[in-house]
Order: sequence, then structure tokens, then C-alpha cells
Amino acid sequence: MAPGQHPCCDKQKVKRGLWSPEEDEKLIRHISTFGQGCWIAVPRLAALQRCGKSCRLRWINYLRQTGCFSPEEVALVIDLHKSLGKKWAQIAKHLPGRTDNGVKNF
Repeated sequence: MAPGQHPCCDKQKVKRGLWSPEEDEKLIRHISTFGQGCWIAVPRLAALQRCGKSCRLRWINYLRQTGCFSPEEVALVIDLHKSLGKKWAQIAKHLPGRTDNGVKNF
């Protein structure tokens, strides 16, 4: 299995690699219409050749709109970064609703 590849991708004929803008749009449209649910069914329902885990991670880490960081969140990220360094997962634990990737990229 290649690095970054999900084990479920070996069991199915699924597309691997970078997501296209069209795939992102299909996933966004599906989640906007039906909400988050059973991720294993999302690829079939959204007409994506991806595994459910890949769809879930794409949504959570890149596509989900969580809004701008509040001034308090920004100050907290800066303070925690000074004390913890680039330990984004640890910093994100102090910010409910924010992922490590979201904190890193704010």
C-alpha cells in the first residue's frame, strides 16, 4: 500500500491521488443537500469513484466551512504556538470544532 493510501482503497476500484475541482464540487453538493451521514455510502450517492474514508477526510480537512477564526481563537493559536511549536494536533485540541489542518492553515 502506498503512503497516504487508505486500506479500503485496496478492496475497491477507486480513484486515488489528487482530488479534482469537479470531485470537490460533487462532494460539497452532496453534503449540502443530504448532510453528513454514512460515509461508506457517500461515494456511491455522490457519484464519486472514491472510498468513504477518503470522502470523509476530504470534507473534514479541506472542504468543510467552519468560518473565520475569532480574535480570541487567533490569540490562543499564537500563544499555544509559542509554547508548543508546530504541534498542530495539540493546539487544535484547545479549539473545539477546529482540525489540526485547519489551525495550521488559518
